[in-house]
Amino acid sequence: MAVVVLVMSIVFYFANVPDLNTEDEYHLSDSTASSVRRSIWSHPHFTGAVAAQFFYVAAQAGIFSFFINYIVEEMPSISLGLSSSWFFKDRALLREGAYYVNEQGATFLLGTIGFPLFLLGRATGAAILRKLKAHRVLGTYAIANVLLCGIVILRLGWISVAAMFLSFFFMSIMFPTIFALGIYGLGVQAKRASGFIVMAIIGGAIMPKLMGYLGDVENMSFSFLVPLACFALIAMYGYSWPRLSNADSHANVPGVQGH
Repeated sequence: MAVVVLVMSIVFYFANVPDLNTEDEYHLSDSTASSVRRSIWSHPHFTGAVAAQFFYVAAQAGIFSFFINYIVEEMPSISLGLSSSWFFKDRALLREGAYYVNEQGATFLLGTIGFPLFLLGRATGAAILRKLKAHRVLGTYAIANVLLCGIVILRLGWISVAAMFLSFFFMSIMFPTIFALGIYGLGVQAKRASGFIVMAIIGGAIMPKLMGYLGDVENMSFSFLVPLACFALIAMYGYSWPRLSNADSHANVPGVQGH
């Protein structure tokens, strides 16, 4: 892994990476502007992006971290024929007279279904973001995940399992979209703003602990209440972004539409 990091460092050192810059919509570089006005923290769309990124990474890290626990504990039993098929060979165990997916099987499902859905969501999301407003796509995808997490909490068997997998698809575009919405119009301050937005990934180290606690005292399905709340807050940010940024919701937003 160290060798891979070293090689990537060399590649980026010699790569012609474009400078991060956006239009100075708020005149932050204007020398006549007050220091308060020039502060990135005085712009709600940026501070909201920091919070939204915190909650997104919290939700993502929680779902990724407890995926195996959820599949092992909550996924319904599979048939004898399916358990002996190539797909689940050595990836299922007999428990209480029925076959259930084990840890190896859950890991296999994560790699063959979960992450491909995430990749598919990122690819299709990139195309959608070229046609629709980024903040509306973010809000809609977040609402979709609120509903999916609610279905998981209800413990509806295979329907809940399918909902959990679909959450990967709708999570896919959130990180880059929140990032782009957060640095919109900050001009030369975009670099500094991007650093704070990226630092918000600390949410992935904090919130999953609460999710794990709920899984211990209740069950893994109930623990999805944590990502549900996170996605609800992200949806609020997405739909309120035009008001927070003072941008015309009916106009093309430079630096956001193409991300």
